[in-house]
Amino acid sequence: MSPLRIVEPTSDRELRALDGGPDMPELPAVAVCAVCGDPSCPGHDFEQSGERPIHRVLPWEDGETAPLRALWQTAMLTASDLGLWARAARGPAPSGAGVAPAFAFALACELLAVAATTLPLTAIGAGLCFWLTRDLVLTSSVAGALVRAGLVFVPMMLVIHLVHHLVVAKVGGRAGEAQGGRPFERVPAIRAGLFACGWDLATGPLGVLGPLVRGRFGEARARLRGNRDLYRTSTRVWLLEIHGIESAAVERAAHRATWPFMALLLVVACLAVGFVLLRSF
Repeated sequence: MSPLRIVEPTSDRELRALDGGPDMPELPAVAVCAVCGDPSCPGHDFEQSGERPIHRVLPWEDGETAPLRALWQTAMLTASDLGLWARAARGPAPSGAGVAPAFAFALACELLAVAATTLPLTAIGAGLCFWLTRDLVLTSSVAGALVRAGLVFVPMMLVIHLVHHLVVAKVGGRAGEAQGGRPFERVPAIRAGLFACGWDLATGPLGVLGPLVRGRFGEARARLRGNRDLYRTSTRVWLLEIHGIESAAVERAAHRATWPFMALLLVVACLAVGFVLLRSF
């Protein structure tokens, strides 16, 4: 059975109310369930009923976890628990958070993910350049160009995730309305796209290196492979969790709808990197 959390009276008014004063209806319950917060809850016997709590809040928005730990835990959860990712994107956070916290999370994830890839490549490229040329000026130019080219991917990955999930959500919204389900909602779709930026951290060098250091080689391989399947799997989970749709045809339609946008964004990314490299020399 779940425990009760005792709420101690903290003022004379509350003490009088406990004695049957007129302010009694305005006070919180003296004992509330530590699991669901309902004062009338009979308890949660998980062993007997098989009931499990449904989590709807990511550590980034729980208001309790330290920022760096929340960033890391949220990134890992968005990649490993897509059901929670979808519910948290739509469900209200305790702080009443909207797009701003999700954007801060996305920006931090992309900066870390890009840095974890760009800095080693920059070191290798600059080292090779100096070894071949012994020219410090050229080596510095090469290093600067690689760093600037890497930074292009921070906004590009943000846009790619946002566009992908907005398109999927619109397709799901149309299908949901036709079947009596939930229609398209812009803010949850934006939050889903922003929180999906955690995938890049979870399946990037830092996310794979973490379990490797702890000797969890199976987990490292799963994260490395996860990047290939997350977009497809997340589409299926989003359609089911948010719009109540379990249809292979709708899932295929959502994937097809994203292809033109993804191709266009890939071209834009290549042009942006080329422009940065040309301007660097």
